[in-house]
Amino acid sequence: MRVKLFAENNFKKNALSLFLITLFFCFIGSHLRVPQELSLFWPVNALIAGLMVRHPYLHRISSYVVCFVAMVFNDTVFSGWALPAVTLNVANILFILVAVSMLIKHLLPPSANSQVINAMRIFPACLLAALACATWGAWAQEVDFNARFITAWGDWFSEQFSTSLMLLPVLLARPLRTVPWRSLLHPGKLLPLTGVVLSLTIGAMIGGAGSLTFPVPALIWCAIVLPIPITSLVLLLTGITEIILVSHGVMNIQGDDALLPISHLTSVRLGVATITISPLLVAVSMDAIRQLNQRLSLRANFDFLTQLLSRSGLYENLRQEPFSPQRAAGVVMLDVDYFKTINDNFGHDAGDGVLEEIARRIQDVVNNRGLVCRFGGEEFVVVVFDYNHSQLYQLAEAIRQSMVREKFWLQGNTVTVTASLGLALGNAVNEREWHGVVNRLISAADKNLYLSKRNGRNQTSPAVEPRALVNDVA
Repeated sequence: MRVKLFAENNFKKNALSLFLITLFFCFIGSHLRVPQELSLFWPVNALIAGLMVRHPYLHRISSYVVCFVAMVFNDTVFSGWALPAVTLNVANILFILVAVSMLIKHLLPPSANSQVINAMRIFPACLLAALACATWGAWAQEVDFNARFITAWGDWFSEQFSTSLMLLPVLLARPLRTVPWRSLLHPGKLLPLTGVVLSLTIGAMIGGAGSLTFPVPALIWCAIVLPIPITSLVLLLTGITEIILVSHGVMNIQGDDALLPISHLTSVRLGVATITISPLLVAVSMDAIRQLNQRLSLRANFDFLTQLLSRSGLYENLRQEPFSPQRAAGVVMLDVDYFKTINDNFGHDAGDGVLEEIARRIQDVVNNRGLVCRFGGEEFVVVVFDYNHSQLYQLAEAIRQSMVREKFWLQGNTVTVTASLGLALGNAVNEREWHGVVNRLISAADKNLYLSKRNGRNQTSPAVEPRALVNDVA
């Protein structure tokens, strides 16, 4: 049973949920500071920002006021602050306001491209929000606690920036419940997770400036193999683990008390090596994606059954044809007569065989003189250039006669299959590319195809007068 914390038109419910969530995570954040002040996390800002982006109707002044009251209440009751609680928590509200304002209006609906764009927007949103938060927080902290401004600013900024970059991807990714968990038990999915654990362990043992970068190749491996929600969670847990290890001295990035006798230079070299191999992993992955996209594009441009150009493939090839308003384009549109009867009497497999054979015969006639396309179903289109009326008619008749010259073999029977054809010829009127010209001609050829059907099928329309043929030849 799922409990809905927010409802679009229920202000009281939303306010209560926001207050309790903010109060709870403020309390958690306060206790996370115990090992070393400002050394760990203040998760409430990123968490509330993620909730508001997820639920855009929460992005209103009243919601920010509720969160601010909860923050002040926590600091007043549990930390004994009064006026400092008011001034310092303005910094937290600034972070939430800036991050949400940058993400909520630009978050795109889920798709392949939008996932990349949304992920890229998280970084600048966290950066600017952390800058605003750190500037106010350092100023307020210097006034009330007499801290050095630059030191305080660095603490605020690093804490907010790192925490939000780790948390927001988890909060904005699709829910973890949508992940098929059984698939994660496959060894290929467990190996990158094991690599993260081992790299963290080795980094803690070696220490030094390069130790923090050790998990990077394993994390990229996770990004390649695992779903986005799992990868985001692994990144969060890895970041938390490293900060805790450094905070408690287990991972000594200074290298003085490392478990292994490794010098600073050796640690840096190892760190540089991990950074170097990481872009290589990404480059290999991107190359594989590009090859896959090329194969998918090739598949989209060719009809799977007949191996002719698909409709998208026809238009793609038209882009490569030199365009001139003076050049004529001709279209032959062909439709198989009584194709439904073939499917009904012999089955769809036989119908597919007929389409394959028709495609072969059309291609044999046209050869390299034009573009042959399976336009859809039992319709085929041939596009040629620099033809006159008689040449286009002769080409269409050659295609039609190739259908009836030799019968088709269907389940041990020889069957006559005929086709009706429509023609259209013209050049650019207002178009500036072949795409528009051919679209117009296909529409005209389709009307002429209907005339062939209406007049008895197995013919080409419009029929060219013999006198016209003589004039064209002359």
